[in-house]
Amino acid sequence: MSTEVVRLPDGTEFPFWADKTKYATTYHVACEDPGASDDNPGTRRKPFRSIGRAAELLQPGERVVVHEGLYREVVRPARGGEGPDRMISYEAARGQEVVVKGSEVWKPEFRLSEGWQMRSGREARIWMADLPAEWFVGYNPFLATNVFGELMTFNQSWSTAEMHRLQLRRGMVFADGRPLKQVFRFWELAEHEGAFWVEDPGLRIHLRLWEDADPNGVAFEVTTREQAFAPAVRRLGYIRVRRFTFEHVADGIPVPQRAALSTAQGHHWIIEENVVRHVNACGIDVGAQHWSMKTYEPCGHHIIRNNRVSDCGVCGIAGVHAVDKTLVERNVVERIGGLDVERLYECAGMKFHGVKGMLLRRNVFREMRHASGLWLDFLNENSRVSENVFCDISSFSSALHLEVSQQPNLIDHNIFWDVRGEPWDKGNPHAVITGGHAIKADGCEYAVAAHNFFGNIKDGFALFLTSAQHQRAVGGRTGLARRLKALNNILFRCPKRVCVGWKEENTVDGNLYDETNDHMSFLIENPAPQATQNLRGWREFFGFDIHGTQAKLDATFDLEKLELSFQFEGDAPESQKAEELHTDKAGPCGPLVEQTWEKAKGGKRVKVKLPVGVKKGRK
Repeated sequence: MSTEVVRLPDGTEFPFWADKTKYATTYHVACEDPGASDDNPGTRRKPFRSIGRAAELLQPGERVVVHEGLYREVVRPARGGEGPDRMISYEAARGQEVVVKGSEVWKPEFRLSEGWQMRSGREARIWMADLPAEWFVGYNPFLATNVFGELMTFNQSWSTAEMHRLQLRRGMVFADGRPLKQVFRFWELAEHEGAFWVEDPGLRIHLRLWEDADPNGVAFEVTTREQAFAPAVRRLGYIRVRRFTFEHVADGIPVPQRAALSTAQGHHWIIEENVVRHVNACGIDVGAQHWSMKTYEPCGHHIIRNNRVSDCGVCGIAGVHAVDKTLVERNVVERIGGLDVERLYECAGMKFHGVKGMLLRRNVFREMRHASGLWLDFLNENSRVSENVFCDISSFSSALHLEVSQQPNLIDHNIFWDVRGEPWDKGNPHAVITGGHAIKADGCEYAVAAHNFFGNIKDGFALFLTSAQHQRAVGGRTGLARRLKALNNILFRCPKRVCVGWKEENTVDGNLYDETNDHMSFLIENPAPQATQNLRGWREFFGFDIHGTQAKLDATFDLEKLELSFQFEGDAPESQKAEELHTDKAGPCGPLVEQTWEKAKGGKRVKVKLPVGVKKGRK
């Protein structure tokens, strides 16, 4: 167990824990062993063929080691462990690639499509083939739409294009490992290469390959399963899942959150060193799965560590409530949001609701489109977001969104680089770009944003401490956007710097700004009318950044190496202390260590090795 001490905003220590089980029994699974059989005893010499067979047998204090191979199945743990010293562990053998796929190999005989018309004047070489009906018993992702039920009435302002995306089928098609784009109407295939369309009742696919290639002879896979690893019984605890690759999963848009890898409302899971990729909607779910589901004790206390989650249509890692005291560290989450349904408000690299005592640190959020990096939605308390990297994010919200939370939360020592906005009305070619903030604290109180580095925040504010949701009532009252603090941050190439909802009871001080034009860079929302200021007015009339400074700054950031290069000339700001930081260090803003900061102050260009600690893994 870690002896490390990390303080949460209220000063308490984060409760680290670890797997301390001495596993008495180890089963083996090896699908590539010619002698493997589910009738075997599951020893190293006589292994099982499927992981599911081991899942039926495992008892607390036992584990399964899965050896090299491709497993096309859904793993359904039958039971959980009984404590840190009586866990159940699912492990891929060290150094071996174990892939669990929610797809099947599809080898049809393609023929040219017939029975459907193109729009006048449009031609394309379209092919069709049938799916085996026996693949779909109880669930056909090529018949089930992405969204149905209550979510279809959630937002009455959907554009036609958004409605079409919501009604696409959940199934995915891969040609030589490359995903095809799904279109809503048959004739749209004439407009898109590398695309497919589903004919009702979900058993025939029409497709067009890139460069109008003949699909016969191409290796196809189609998704047939909703999940890859998920207990059939809810609320199991003390399960470890380690070193697997989960991919090609056809889940629906949340809610409910039924992701490729799911704890099914479980508690005390360790999910580490996995790759989760090419998932229709959500990669990993660790919470109660739906807003209306009851929560139970125990809950949360998960460890989600060193995973790489990518290419998920809506969300990488999600948890609706029941994620208290969860540790989320050293994960890489990238290329999330491909379904382009951000106005469902569930799109993010990670999204959690109502977290208590959570520690999110040293994660990387990058290459997001139509999605925030991290979204903490309503009534979060005593949680800390520290030493993360948010880069290359395009969202009509923000890289980090903290929403209507009335208790202390801390956002410290993070890097935000290259954040952009998106059109609000995707169906309107003249739509205005909105959002693109780095940190958005909306209708919150007691939040602290300190020692962060902001660079190239192009459309929104670096610090958007807004009262926009002042009418939203949660926890028995509306949010006030008061008692917020923005301290000791560095802002480089941020045309819009800081917005605060109210002058009263908010603190902005000790921040370092570059020397670029600061006209209209600061905003006070209330009392009306809004006041837009430069740094001089910000200080003189509102009392903000009395100890802040402007200086000559220059910085570059390498997206792949996660390397920040930084140079500074001028007067450093006087660092401001906050009790929530639980440190006496008066050092630099951002993730720059003391020694590096002293070099940078002398005008020397320095490279900063970021403290994210992420293993490179596989993309």
